[in-house]
Amino acid sequence: MAVVRKYRGRYVADFRDQNRRRRIETPKGSFETLAVEKRAARELLQGRLNEVNSGTYSPVRGRLTFAQVAKKWLESKVRLRASTRSDYQTMLDCYLLPYFGPRKYESISRLDVEQFRADMQAGVPESVQLARDLKLRELHKDEPTAWLKPLDPGPRTTNKCLGILTSIGFYASGHNLATKNVAERIEKLPTAEAAEDGEDSVIEENILTPAELVRAIDGAVDPYRAPIAIGAYCGPRQAEVLGLQWDDIDLERGTAEIRRTQRRGVFSKPKSKASRRTIELPAPLIVELKRWRAVCPKSERNLVCPSVTGLPMQASALLQRGFYPALERGGVRRVRYHDLRHSWASNLLEAGANIADVSRDLGHANVYITLKIYAHAIPKVRRGTSDQMAKLMAQSGNKMETREGAVEMPRSEGRAQPFDLAERQGFEPWNTCEDVTGIPVQRLRPLGHLSVRRARRLHYVAPVPK
Repeated sequence: MAVVRKYRGRYVADFRDQNRRRRIETPKGSFETLAVEKRAARELLQGRLNEVNSGTYSPVRGRLTFAQVAKKWLESKVRLRASTRSDYQTMLDCYLLPYFGPRKYESISRLDVEQFRADMQAGVPESVQLARDLKLRELHKDEPTAWLKPLDPGPRTTNKCLGILTSIGFYASGHNLATKNVAERIEKLPTAEAAEDGEDSVIEENILTPAELVRAIDGAVDPYRAPIAIGAYCGPRQAEVLGLQWDDIDLERGTAEIRRTQRRGVFSKPKSKASRRTIELPAPLIVELKRWRAVCPKSERNLVCPSVTGLPMQASALLQRGFYPALERGGVRRVRYHDLRHSWASNLLEAGANIADVSRDLGHANVYITLKIYAHAIPKVRRGTSDQMAKLMAQSGNKMETREGAVEMPRSEGRAQPFDLAERQGFEPWNTCEDVTGIPVQRLRPLGHLSVRRARRLHYVAPVPK
């Protein structure tokens, strides 16, 4: 029989599990009075009985920690791209495992998730920083000059962690490792709007002019000049540039095939079918690539943009050792490498290029994505709507001169139309009345309309035919 009773001076939940084995559990925490402790024990008992009845109960000692559940969750993701799996593992290792790792998964509440969000918003959580320092000390034992990039979690990193927590919660609840997903529909931090298809939002101040792009290329040195030139002239993503092989490039035809991406030394297929595409190489870039091919370091994968040692070039090395110094030498303000892509598309659209062609070369799934990201660059055509309103306001009284004559705006949902035009569109005369200025007008209603009440709501007003 399941009861709440005293055991060694504490109120406990005494019950039997689905295997008829006796279990005694004590409510966690400190309580001000025995009455509060007894109420907590009753709630604990009720929860355990619900688990026993549903067959999901497992003893406290057998319950999994967050680290164990996270490992099982990541192993279950059999269709992940290698780069995505690497990103998930990085978020787990840097933030989530140091913060939640040793805790029993079921002990994590929604308040704990919200506290994690607040700690990340304030900076690096203390437990995360301690784990980072410990890892660095272990690295120093083998390599005294080893270093780790300082953690600086922003809103996007925090939201990625919250997304992983939500996904882990669905996995745990779906496999009866938890009664509910405590991170479901957790509110995320506000960030600059990111477009569909994984594109970063455009920062208009970071759009480089064609002259600035030329100066950035001129300021670059090998082996970073080629990836900077490709990004400025063609607008591919950084991972696509670093994954290019010489077999993908046809210098005679002036084309390059985007077939793979490279991030942190991991090669993957492009993110979508539209991302697998052929881009055109302009004449100045072909000249640059012919020069670079003669001196390019040999690599196992025959890469267009390897490091000086022939290994896959790291994105951080391209930025810190190649791109930022090139901008500084060219007298160009510091921007992101991805802003080369945004600058390429913005300059072309501003010059009147076909948006469908630009979208195809960018590798977007559809033109809507391109419009959403680069609406600021599309030339604005003067529509003249305000000019038309100004003309209407300049005319006197309630009359509007049209080629059909004076027409009063309707006192109903319909719009005033000349009589002959309304007649062609399926209206018939209803009755005659006068407008507010005393001018006789003809009221119209839909042809064959039998409801007088509905006709009053739908009627149109037109001048009386002569």
